[in-house]
Amino acid sequence: MKLIVVKFTSPFKIAERENYIDTITLYRAFIKALSLLGESFDEIKNGEVKFSSMFPIVDNKLYLKMPFKTIQCDNRDMEKELKKIEYIDVDILKEVEPPYRLECRGTEKYVKGINGKEIKLESNYLSSYGETIVEYKNRMDRLVNSADIYSSPSFMPKYEMGFLSTNWNDKLDKALRLLEKLGIGKDRNLGYGKFTVKKIKDYNLSFPEKRQYKYVTGRAYTEHEFLAERLDKVQILGGDISLVLFNTLILLPIGSLVKNVKRLLLEKENNIVIIDSILL
Repeated sequence: MKLIVVKFTSPFKIAERENYIDTITLYRAFIKALSLLGESFDEIKNGEVKFSSMFPIVDNKLYLKMPFKTIQCDNRDMEKELKKIEYIDVDILKEVEPPYRLECRGTEKYVKGINGKEIKLESNYLSSYGETIVEYKNRMDRLVNSADIYSSPSFMPKYEMGFLSTNWNDKLDKALRLLEKLGIGKDRNLGYGKFTVKKIKDYNLSFPEKRQYKYVTGRAYTEHEFLAERLDKVQILGGDISLVLFNTLILLPIGSLVKNVKRLLLEKENNIVIIDSILL
């Protein structure tokens, strides 16, 4: 597995006001870049190449979205701080088995797992990793000849960002270099989402043998699979769950940890959505 590390040089605009770049956005970006290069993207379509979402990297450490958590704290201010925690050092995930309970003891914070292990939270978590930028613009309403003011939000990461990839190759590297210039995001968002590639390195991300999860980076299950796995009864899905039923898909929050996730490919009129996960 490879870890691709980039540094954004301009803010990105994903959907309405997302502060992360999810797997589907990366798949679409690479499919677009490969198509512009005249290359096939069959290995992406067939699942030979898989991407994760993008995550912050601080002091050369990867931070992943915190899985499902409960809060146990009798101090209101500390409780608010614990609720704001979004990302944790990947080493915490390896050592402490989710779901998590975040506790406060005086002025100290702890994360405790289902396996009884706990770690003190000091500089190994993030409540945010950048800032939202809101631009206000004018457009002319031709019917009444007056200015119509609207807002245009984007997000600028403070740290380097990284994503995981299986079966990385030279073709994908060329596509990545093209995306440096084009930026990540929709065609109409020209100038946004530009970055510089900092490094591409081997990365071993593995859990203890009995904890083989798949990290669902913000995407989906079919309704039948969801109910068959009884995931509606399991609190290991992560990320302050907000399940949304959309046609036959149930969307899971970024950072969901589930077992036996199946790949889903939706292809209609040249619009491809790949819903995937990387085995940890």
